Amino acid sequence: MIRIVETLVKTKLQSTKLGDAMVAIPRIICGLLLAFDFGSSKFGVPWSSNDLPFLGIPEWFVQDVATFGGIFALTPYFFAWIAAASETIGGLMLALGLKTRVASFLIMSTMFGAIFLQQWGNGMWNMLPAAGFLWVSMHSLAMGSGRFGFDYIIAKVVQRKRLIHTPIDQITPSIPKVLSIILIAASTLGTHSAIAQERTIKISVDMNQVTEVNTVGVKGSISPLSSDKVFPLSDENKDGIYEAEITFNTPARYVRFKFVNGNEIELEGSDRRILWFKDEIVSKAYVFNEFQYYSADQISGLAYTENQIKEDIEVLRKTIEYIHPAVYKYRDSIDLQQDFEVLEKEMIAQPNVVNVFKSVSKFAAKIKCSHTFTNPWNQGPDIKQAIFHQPDKLPLTFKRIGKRLFIDKNASENNSVMRGDEILSINGVETNVILTTLAQYVTSDGNNYEKKLERLSLTGNEKFSLFDIFYPIEFGSTDEFQLTLKSFQTKEAFQETVKAISKTNRTKKLSERYPDVETSLRDGWNFSILNDKTGILSINSFAVQRNEFNWKQLIDEAFEELNNKAIPNLIIDIRENEGGQGEVGEYILERIMKTSFKAPAMKSSVRYLSIPEQFKKYISTWAKFPYDFNGKIDSIDGDSYVLKEKYSVAGKTYKPKKNGYKGKVFLLTSAANSSATHLMAAYAKQMNDVTLVGQETGGNQLGTNGSFIFFLRLPNSRIEIDIPVINMYVPPVSGEAKDAGIKPHIYVEKNWEDLANGVDTELQAVLELIGK
Repeated sequence: MIRIVETLVKTKLQSTKLGDAMVAIPRIICGLLLAFDFGSSKFGVPWSSNDLPFLGIPEWFVQDVATFGGIFALTPYFFAWIAAASETIGGLMLALGLKTRVASFLIMSTMFGAIFLQQWGNGMWNMLPAAGFLWVSMHSLAMGSGRFGFDYIIAKVVQRKRLIHTPIDQITPSIPKVLSIILIAASTLGTHSAIAQERTIKISVDMNQVTEVNTVGVKGSISPLSSDKVFPLSDENKDGIYEAEITFNTPARYVRFKFVNGNEIELEGSDRRILWFKDEIVSKAYVFNEFQYYSADQISGLAYTENQIKEDIEVLRKTIEYIHPAVYKYRDSIDLQQDFEVLEKEMIAQPNVVNVFKSVSKFAAKIKCSHTFTNPWNQGPDIKQAIFHQPDKLPLTFKRIGKRLFIDKNASENNSVMRGDEILSINGVETNVILTTLAQYVTSDGNNYEKKLERLSLTGNEKFSLFDIFYPIEFGSTDEFQLTLKSFQTKEAFQETVKAISKTNRTKKLSERYPDVETSLRDGWNFSILNDKTGILSINSFAVQRNEFNWKQLIDEAFEELNNKAIPNLIIDIRENEGGQGEVGEYILERIMKTSFKAPAMKSSVRYLSIPEQFKKYISTWAKFPYDFNGKIDSIDGDSYVLKEKYSVAGKTYKPKKNGYKGKVFLLTSAANSSATHLMAAYAKQMNDVTLVGQETGGNQLGTNGSFIFFLRLPNSRIEIDIPVINMYVPPVSGEAKDAGIKPHIYVEKNWEDLANGVDTELQAVLELIGK
C-alpha cells in the first residue's frame, strides 16, 4: 500500500533540465490562472477582488452547485467550498509544485464536475477552460512537479537521495490526510450563514383569479424543492388558497421558486420569486402569476432623510467622477456640477423611493452613455415592488414611426382596439409629448436621439420595458387608460378605455393570443429557409454570457444547411438586437466574408489606475481585472490612461472560413442596434461583402463605453447604477457623421400601411432586391 501511495505523490524527472522546464511552464501558468483568477473570483483569499470573508464562498456559487442535483443538492455548500478551495489553494500549490499530485487530484476532480455537470451541452468552446485545466492536472498527477517545483527541493533537503526513493511520510502528507484536513476545514470554516441549518417556510398562493385550476404546486432551487418535480400544495378549506409548509436543511440564505398549475409555470419570461430565510418560520402569501407590489401608502413610507440623500449623491459623485471613462465627453465639469445640484434638489423635494429612482435615472441619462443607467435587471425589491410590479401597465404593445405610435398586439379585454390603429393620445396627453418627455430618462451614446426613442418601444418581448417603468413615474400610476385612437380602416379618430394590467399578466395574455411572443433568449434566435433562393437568420440578442443554449451550434447548422441546399441569398436580421457579447457578431462575420478584412484598431482607455478601498463597499463586478490597471497602461492621453494593445482590441485581421457562406448577404439594421451590434454593422459595411438595409444604427461612431461594468449600489436608497470602465473608440466609417450611427446602404422608411397589415417593410424590400 505504501508503494502505491508513494507512486502517486513522487515526482519524475525528464532527461534534461530543458525538458523539465517545458513540463513546468503549463503547470505554473495553469496554477496561477486558477489561483489568481478562476478560483479567487469565488473564494475569500487576501488577493481576491471580492468582498467575501476569509475562506468564504459566494451564495451564487452554492446555488449553482445545488442545481447539479443528487448529492450536490443535499450539501451544496460543502461541494462548492471544496471546488473553490481546490481551484484557489490547489492552483497555488500546482504553480509552486508543492504537493503536486494531491493538488492535481483535487483540481482534476473539480474540472470533471465543471465539464460534465456545469458546461456539458453548452458546446466545446464553453468547456475549453475546464478541459485545459483537466489535461494539465492529469499530466501533473502522473508526473509530479518535476525538477522545477518545491516537491523536488524538499526531497533533496530532507533525504539527500534520489528523488525516486523519497519516502512519502517525510515529504508529502498522504492523500487521505490532506483530504481529511480539507474536509474538516470545509465543515468548520465560514460564517454562520454558510453552515447548513434547518429553515422552514409557510407559503400560500391565491388561485381565485385563475380560470382553470389543476394540480397546484411549487418548483424551486433547493431540496426538497427542485426544478424537475412539483412539490404539492393543498387547499384544505376550499377557499382557493393553496398552502404548504416546507422545511429545508441548507446553508443558503434564500430560496428561488415559481408556482405551478398543472403544466403551466407562472411568471413566464420573468425571474423566479425569492424568499429570504430567517431564524424563525417565514410565512408569505402570494397571488398566482402576479408579483407582490407596494400600496401608495407603503411607497410614501419608503422615504429618505436629507442626510441619507446627500450621502447617496456624494457616493454617486465620487464614483462617477473617478471611474467613468467618458464622464466629460459630452458635458464639462460645470455641467456635471449643475446636474448634481438639480439632482439633490429634486430628491430632497420628494424623497420617496419612486421619485428618487426617477431623479437618478434622469441624471444618468444626461451623461449620454448607453451603459450608464439605473439598470432594471439589477434593482432591489423596493424598486421592483414600488415600480416594476405595479398593475399600472398599458395592456397593449406598439410599434413606432418617428414620434407616432401604432398598436401591434392587444392584451386588453377591449376588442375595439385593433392592430394598426394609431395612438393619438393617452389620458389626454399626445403621444409625441409622451415620447419627448420620457426620452429624458433614457440613455444613448452621444446625441443619437433615435436610440432613445427606440428604447421606448413596447414589443411585449422585453423582460423590462422602459415605457412601462417611466410612464407611470412621469404621468402617474392609473387603473385605466383613456385612449384617443385613429382607425387605420376609416382614418377617423375615436376614443376607447382599457384597464391597466401588470407586466406578468400582460405577458401571459400575449403568450396565449400571439404565438410569436418571446419569453426567453433562445426564442429570439431563429433560422429558416424562406424559399429556394433565400434563408433568414434572426438574432434578437447577443447576450449569450449565461450559456442558456449552444448558440455556435445553431449558427454552424444554419450555414451548413445554406451550403448544402445551395441557397444563394442570406438575410441576417438584427433589428431588435441592442448588443451583448461582441464575439457573436465576429463569429457570424467570419462565416460570410469573401475576402480578408483588417478591422481598425480600437483605442481603449480608462480614467483611473486602481480602485481605492473606500469605493469597494459600494461597487461590484464579475471579474477582478478592472480593479487595478497598474502595469497595463501604454500611455497617458489628457485625463485618461490608454491601455496596452494586449488589453485592448487590436486591429485584428478576419479571414474567411473554408466552409463559409459564398452567397449574397443582407444585414437588416435599425436604431435598436448599439454596442456589439453597432460594431458588427460598422465592420460589415467596410467589408464590401454585406449590404446593409433598414435604418441608421443606434450606436455612435465617437465610441462607446463598456467592456467591464461596475455595479454601484447607493448606500441608503439601494438604487443600482451601471458604470462602465473602458472607453472604446474605433475610427469611424469614412464619409459618415461621427456623432451618429452607421447608415445602411439602402434606407427603408417604415410606413403605417405595412404596420397595419403585418407586412415586414425591410424584409420585403430585400426580397424585392433579390427578385430583380
